[in-house]
Amino acid sequence: MAESRRRVLVVEDDEGVRQLVARHLEQKGYEVAHASDAEQVLLRMSRDREPFDLVLSDIHLPGLSGVELLRLLLTHSPLRPVIMITGDADESLARRALDHGAAGYLLKPFELFELDAAVMQALSRLELVEAAEAMARSEAADGRETGGAIPKAWLELADTRSAGGPGHGHRVARLAAAIVSGMDDPLPAEDRTAVDVAARSHELGRLLGPTVSATELASRTAQLLYDLGVESRVLRTVNHLRERWNGSGGPNGISGEDIPLTSRVVAAADAIDHAAVARLESGRDPADAVAAAIHEVAAEAEQRYGPAVARAVRTASSVMEAIWVLTRGPATQQPEPEAVASA
Repeated sequence: MAESRRRVLVVEDDEGVRQLVARHLEQKGYEVAHASDAEQVLLRMSRDREPFDLVLSDIHLPGLSGVELLRLLLTHSPLRPVIMITGDADESLARRALDHGAAGYLLKPFELFELDAAVMQALSRLELVEAAEAMARSEAADGRETGGAIPKAWLELADTRSAGGPGHGHRVARLAAAIVSGMDDPLPAEDRTAVDVAARSHELGRLLGPTVSATELASRTAQLLYDLGVESRVLRTVNHLRERWNGSGGPNGISGEDIPLTSRVVAAADAIDHAAVARLESGRDPADAVAAAIHEVAAEAEQRYGPAVARAVRTASSVMEAIWVLTRGPATQQPEPEAVASA
């Protein structure tokens, strides 16, 4: 770590704690800056071209709170980790910060080895993200990129913040492709591409912080994809993911054929993966978990996604079972070092 000269920002209004943490990290070889409140951080953000590699921030700051600062930092640089520090004996506030996207938290008083473990864990995750970004750039240079301007590392990080866990978007894309293959009428190539890209990117809005509802997540993701210049067919697919055939969904409450078929396909695949992961976490065998999930989704597919998708889910059920078992990947929750509490 020391050789990389990672840039760390310490935000703490207690001067003693701020100086102790900054001095310790400097001795470990990091390039350290510090601030006493969120306003100082915002001034730095307006001046600096490059974001800090890691921010450690107290939750209780004068002016803007640490949680409010966290949300601003992640909006500005969604892939850069932020560790929260709190002296509250009640961990609920720190856990709420995790829900807002914090990479971890430290409870005061903490030992310096706990600080080291939290920093190393967060920066190790950042290194993985950077390696994925470099691979995505290489693939783009070789003409092998799919999904347009969406950084691969963003997709992977969004999945880790989803209940579906790592690999969620990839699995949903494979399940959606199977549903498409089981449809009575073949989808045009443009729609198949939209299904694939939307399936892999439909959780991207989680990079901007927690969402109140699935509908809000879909809208936020669509806006982010628009900002990235992604094709409009994909935007429409994502934006209408939570509409329902019977008109009970959102954001527009449309129903039936007014809902894009691509949206209904991706929504069904997403529901299957979430249901299968939930069963897997409860101790079910992978094959049994996905079979039960497909049966559950198929039972209500006609009301939620329409007759065409319902038939396709039933037709492709055996294919989806095989695909899911082969692609489910690692456990959905990544282990955290003991020094950093998990979400």
